[in-house]
Amino acid sequence: MQKLPILKPGDSVDIIAPASRCSDKQLTELKKLLESWQLNCLVADDIFGEDVFCANTDEIRFRQLANALQNPKTKAIICARGGYGSMRLIPELTKIAPPKINKIFVGMSDITALQIYLQQQWQWPTIHGASAPDRFSAESIAALKSILFGDSKEVKFTELSPLNKYAKENKVIEGHVTGGNLSLVQAGIGTAWQLDGRNKIILLEDTSERGYRIDRMLQHLQQANIFKEAAAILFGDFIEGKEPDGVCLIESALNRFADSSKIPVVRVKGIGHGYTNFPLPLGISAKLQLGSKVTLTCAR
Repeated sequence: MQKLPILKPGDSVDIIAPASRCSDKQLTELKKLLESWQLNCLVADDIFGEDVFCANTDEIRFRQLANALQNPKTKAIICARGGYGSMRLIPELTKIAPPKINKIFVGMSDITALQIYLQQQWQWPTIHGASAPDRFSAESIAALKSILFGDSKEVKFTELSPLNKYAKENKVIEGHVTGGNLSLVQAGIGTAWQLDGRNKIILLEDTSERGYRIDRMLQHLQQANIFKEAAAILFGDFIEGKEPDGVCLIESALNRFADSSKIPVVRVKGIGHGYTNFPLPLGISAKLQLGSKVTLTCAR
């Protein structure tokens, strides 16, 4: 796995929309934010077009993705939004070779499909996070900037919660963090970007999924042996998934899964689709300290 590059003022970055579109206002605000960090933003004139589900047609979105990946003048790729459509681009992505120098690739949610592919096939580390200033807290955005510009040598999460007896054992697990959005990790089964969870710390988070659907997705991944040789499971935030009567059964689904698991399962707050959404480097060295005080430390 290659190292995560570091940005500096004056560098150029690509903003792309490989899945759904955001509003014109949100795109403008994203560009203003990155420019306030003294970055030069490249945005295709046809970033948005006509498509029934996505920001533009598959052909145009893939062209923009490929151009961004292969552009020698930019050092990072920022995905404007998740939504739906990233997995539709992967069949064409398998036909191109990775450039000699890797880039920073930032996204989350539906972008999980591209992130898993880049990590496993190109050995690129990526960042699970987003920079939409109207959707996420200033603290979350500042944390992303810190990672992008290499202000600290590591990213640390403290006060994680152990969810089963294996997570309460006093031990350290070392390995890469991978994964992302639960729905997308499930969608990758049987594809060119199926998650390879062997010896990995697998991050899972989601939004707008009711408890039984989360239980079903976790069971599917379990029965498909995605967790078979994993080192640990890291649950992020699961939000907006109440039942029709207003009751939320998400915690019950997560705890039932943890109780039946034979590997450590821990919970971390502030990674996912919530207003607080801290960035997490994927595909680089990480240490998960288990026991009475659970912490996750990732090199950047």
